This record gives sequence, C-alpha cells and structure tokens, in this order.
Amino acid sequence: MGADEEMSKEFKLKPMKCELNFLSKSDGSAILSQGETVALVSVNGPLDVKMQSQSIEKSTLEVLFISKGGKPSVGDRYKENIIRQTCETAILGSLYPRTAITITIQELEDYGGFLSCCLNTACLALLNSGVAMRNVFAAVSCALDEAGNIMLEPTKQQLESTRAIMNFVFDSREKSLITSFTEGTFSEDTYKEALARCRSASDLIFAFYRDIVRKYSNVI
Repeated sequence: MGADEEMSKEFKLKPMKCELNFLSKSDGSAILSQGETVALVSVNGPLDVKMQSQSIEKSTLEVLFISKGGKPSVGDRYKENIIRQTCETAILGSLYPRTAITITIQELEDYGGFLSCCLNTACLALLNSGVAMRNVFAAVSCALDEAGNIMLEPTKQQLESTRAIMNFVFDSREKSLITSFTEGTFSEDTYKEALARCRSASDLIFAFYRDIVRKYSNVI
C-alpha cells in the first residue's frame, strides 16, 4: 500500500471525481463529486462591467449560488459570502481592474460536506478559467459526534447526530488557514485537533488537483 493510500485510509476521505471544461459557454468550469455530493461551478471573466460596479484597484467578484430547489434562501446567501471571501483571497484581482469575474455554483447533490465540495469545485473552475491566482485552496469538513470523536467528511446521516461541524480552507503554499466556519459547541483542544487533522487531509485534495491539471494539460 502506497503512502497516499495509507493516508486516504487513515483520514477516510470520500472518493473524488472531476471533469473540467464541463460547460462550453463559460471561461472555465468544473463538476466535482466528493462521495455522493456533487457541485457544478462555472467562471466567467474578467469581463467589462458597468461604471457604477467598477473598482479602479481590482476586479469585482460576484458569486451566485443556485440551489437544487431553485428558490434562494438565507443559507444560500451565506454560502455565497463564504465562497466569495475565500476566492477573493486567492484571485489576483489587482491584475484585472475595472472588470468583473462571476462564479456560479449549482447544487446537484448534497449528501454531506456540500459547502466544502463547492469551494473545491470553485478552485478547480478558476484553474480551468486561467484567472491568475496567488495560490490554490482546499476545503475539508469534519464533525464532532456525541462521543467527542472527530469524523472527517461526514455523511448526511452522520451530520444528523453531531455536536459540532467544522470546515477549514487551506492555501496550497504554507497550508495556512484561509477560512474557518463552524457550528455547535466544542473545546479549544478539540478545535486544534480538528484543524490539524483537516490540514493533513488537505494534502490529498491538493494531490488530486495536481492529477486533474496534469490530465487535462496532457490532453491539450
């Protein structure tokens, strides 16, 4: 058993599958499945934008989330905000002043870990679009069960009986924490342990990115 297989077994990450250039009418797109959870993301831009929406210092980033039900909710706005803040840290927006970049996320299947799946799909779609980035990023989710055990990438069924849910996003260079969003109650030590385990697990996601980019580079 190789090192990647041993790490995958230890962290029990869901199997990942991805297709780039999924949508023909976008500048970049990706469809990603993490287990049974599936997200589709398209990127358009940099594009010309109306004067009142322009920034003279950087591009204007817009994130649109389309839920499976089609009706926008407060939760959808929350997802948009998290994804926009995360992507803004990675995109070199100063290279594209007075323009707009639009990221559209579509929910296809949610069987747990959906927001993390959306973030990872967005990163792959940005890579596919050719937008300049400071670094790529990877999101890992975990949950704390009633016994206090940390479960990486919990299923929808496991999430129904958890004390807390924690999500972390790391950059590819220093594995620094870019974004953290949590629900529930937990101790500081538990948070630190979850952070360390998710940071280690992010190595597998970055390795997956490299394999996907290498695969499509060979095709081109």
